[in-house]
Amino acid sequence: MLIRQGRILLACAVMAGVTAGAALAQNSPSALNEQEGATTGLGSSHRFATAAAASAHCPGDTVVWSAGKKLTYVMPDAPKYGKGSGFYACKMEADSAGFQPAP
Repeated sequence: MLIRQGRILLACAVMAGVTAGAALAQNSPSALNEQEGATTGLGSSHRFATAAAASAHCPGDTVVWSAGKKLTYVMPDAPKYGKGSGFYACKMEADSAGFQPAP
């Protein structure tokens, strides 16, 4: 009986570890970007740290800047362009993902 209870406890501990590990992975910055992207269509693979990297991804398209959790972006001539914590993206991809120009 003790061995059987030990196996059950071990199985519960393993399952709890998997659940805790999954929760930690879901809270990483990359996972949060992908979660946002999953609902907007603009995951981290379409978010760039530099305007040059975004421009290389979509030559000929306008590169916009987005910051915060709102689905908005600013154009290159806006005062907030590239300021604060955020990312660069291709305007056409941002538009198709549901992003809107910031007011």
